[in-house]
This record gives sequence, structure tokens and C-alpha cells, in this order.
Amino acid sequence: MSVLPPDTGLGTSALSDALDRLGLGGQTLGLRPAGSATRIWGPAFTVRMAPAANPPGSVGDYIDDVPPGAVVVIDNAGRLDATVWGDILTTTAGLRGVGGTVINGVCRDSWVLTEQEYPLFSLGVHMHTGKDRVQMEAVQQPVSLPGARVEPGDLVVGDRDGVLVLPAAHAEQVVATAQRIEDVEDAIRAAVRAGGSLREARARHGYHALQTRAGDGGAA
Repeated sequence: MSVLPPDTGLGTSALSDALDRLGLGGQTLGLRPAGSATRIWGPAFTVRMAPAANPPGSVGDYIDDVPPGAVVVIDNAGRLDATVWGDILTTTAGLRGVGGTVINGVCRDSWVLTEQEYPLFSLGVHMHTGKDRVQMEAVQQPVSLPGARVEPGDLVVGDRDGVLVLPAAHAEQVVATAQRIEDVEDAIRAAVRAGGSLREARARHGYHALQTRAGDGGAA
């Protein structure tokens, strides 16, 4: 996997603004925390599911190959009627230090996610097992989340505002740009707390150009 920046504590909002400024995509749609833990930051370990063959193949054996800190990204084509993650995978992933899971589809046994404080984002929760309905089709190949393509090793970030994917080749640049945006917004907030006008603070710190694509009215 590519060397990626460590967790800086930056939220997905600042990182999304940085993606916009750099002319990159990566924001996903509709993925929400299924348990109480909401922070994900780690390289993608990708899994693609497909309708089950006859006889059906495995759904979850890949978990033995996921390195600590990686984020399992499962593409089940947005299916809402067959889960691809449940309590056994949650327990196994938590014990092995997996960084979290993101599913283009649904999970079940969501109470275990809260009990173990394991971060998982999905399109929803549903009790219907995926066993004999879906099977693992490919591992460590490009997959899709709603609105974003994910390559193995891309940086996956999640919080209460959602999930985004930073292409590994641009992750450091995106994080650095997001930090500059956050610094400007901190300065604006400080000016307002000191009694200043929001209008003046925004103008002084160039707020309206923060998300403008570099080369279209602002410096990189």
C-alpha cells in the first residue's frame, strides 16, 4: 500500500473543500454510521461482491488477509436485501485492529458495532443474510461506492458528515490543502469571537475563494 498521511483529525468537510479546490472527486453519497463509532481514517482494502453462484462461494473469508489499520471497502452494488457484514466479522475485525468498514450496501447486527465501538458506514441495516445470496467476487481490485471509485490503498475518511475517498497519489496534497482551509476558518472564527464582523473577517481572510479550484481565482 502507498504511504499515506496519518490521521490529522481533519473532518470530511474540510477535506471535501480541498478536493473541490484541487479539482478532484471522492465525496460519496448516502453512507452513514451504522453504530456509535464514527471516525475512520485508513487505506482501503477493497472487496467486490456479486450474486451467488451455484454452489455459492464465500462471503467473508477475506477478513483473514486485512492488515491492521486498513479500512474494508465492500462493493455490493448498493443491494439493500442481502447483508455482507455481521457480528462475526465485526468481532474478528475489531480483534485484529482493522480500521473500519464501508459498505456499498447494508450490514446487520448493528448493536455489536456500538457495543465494540467498531466504525462502520453503510447505506443502512437489514437482518437478511447475504449467505447463499452473494459471494466474494474480487479482492484488492477497484470498486465503487456511491459517487466515488476506490482503488486499493486509497485513503478512506469517515465521520458524522459522511465518507470520502482520497486518491493515494494525491492524499498528502489534499490533506495539506484541507489544513490550510481549516486554518483560515479558525482565523475567521477567532475574529468573530473577538467581536469582529463576520463579513469583514471573511473578506480579510479570503473565505469566498477557499473552495475555488486552484487557477480559477486563487493560489494553490
